[in-house]
Amino acid sequence: MRGNENIFQELWETVDGLPVVDTHEHLTPESMRVETTGDFFSIALAQYAGSDLISAGMTPKQLETLLGHEVAFEDKLNIFMPFWEKVSNTAYSRVLAVAARGLYDIDEISRESLPELNKRVAEKNKPGLYKEILQDKCRIKYCLWDQSFTGYPKKDDFFRLSLRLDDIVFVNSAEDIKSLEHKYNVSISSPEGLEEIMEVRISNNKPRGLTAIKTALAYNRTLHFETVSRAEAVLSMDHILRNRFTEADVKILQDYMMNSLMLKAFWHNLTIQVHTGLQEGSGNVIYHANPALLSTLVSNHPATRVDLFHGGYPYGGELSAMAKMFPNVYIDMAWLHVISPSFVRRYLPEWLDTVPVSKLMGFGGDYTFVEGVYGHLQLAKENITCVLADKVADGVFTMTDAKRYAKMMLYENPDSLFM
Repeated sequence: MRGNENIFQELWETVDGLPVVDTHEHLTPESMRVETTGDFFSIALAQYAGSDLISAGMTPKQLETLLGHEVAFEDKLNIFMPFWEKVSNTAYSRVLAVAARGLYDIDEISRESLPELNKRVAEKNKPGLYKEILQDKCRIKYCLWDQSFTGYPKKDDFFRLSLRLDDIVFVNSAEDIKSLEHKYNVSISSPEGLEEIMEVRISNNKPRGLTAIKTALAYNRTLHFETVSRAEAVLSMDHILRNRFTEADVKILQDYMMNSLMLKAFWHNLTIQVHTGLQEGSGNVIYHANPALLSTLVSNHPATRVDLFHGGYPYGGELSAMAKMFPNVYIDMAWLHVISPSFVRRYLPEWLDTVPVSKLMGFGGDYTFVEGVYGHLQLAKENITCVLADKVADGVFTMTDAKRYAKMMLYENPDSLFM
């Protein structure tokens, strides 16, 4: 699969030393992380790998026990190991094994090794952990941070803020509007009131290093946003406020607000990051998240930069078409390398065949814990190197091309998109 091994090795030496712009993280602030007394299980299973354990038959109660602090480590081991044997093949699990080896010198995750791994995680859980892993080991120059911890991050050259405004777009009832009024201490009687909150939140967060706006509405509704007039939105919102509304009214107002958000992103020179494809967790409506559903929205806002997340998994072909057809659409591989490395190796060659390489974002960790970022980045570098090596071996790219494209995907493209 690696084509010529010598080509792979030469490329790997270049790729492994490249600087990286990390397009997406949910990291717990280091100050909170180092204050916790959590063990390996409560840190590493709170995201992604825990979903695979549930998929393999672990009960939610068992996972809750692993994430908690009431049960002894040995008892947690007894719960964990039978299921680890079922999920150790997945990329979510592989990330943990890669991080254990690369950060803590533990060759494999097993019943015998886990007590020592747990001890080493605790020993390193102190200030400076994030710099050591993210900057020193991963060579990440900065990352876009999607989280809501109050006051964090402050203006920072390493953490750039990606702001969520979904609570303003995803209005379902009069109660939702009342909740926004209470949250922002305003009176809202029209879509203009919702738009004003958006404007205030964007303006207030610019001093914190605001770089992008993130939307994850694909977890809750279809990504098909239609063209809606202001008059239609006003009428639908009036129906909602009077509790005399239909599902059509709700969609009209949400569609209008999403179009408004696209305009505000353009006015403030911000990129919109959109969750497409697989939703984390257990159970959802995957076809709601097909990136092709965004065609109307992105065509109506050709000057707004739209960064489509997660490789659209499993809709890789649709994503190819979107990024090829629309100059304002970009492909982002955040989370993707740990969803399915084989998907990346199947679709990155297609994206390189169909989409300008300047529109490909190579890495976003999408983790709450810093070890996950490290493990994910190793998989990302391996995938990118493998695909480019095959292109060189097939005579499609020169070695010089491949090295340049790798640097573009991992550093130059996101650095330009999120300038």
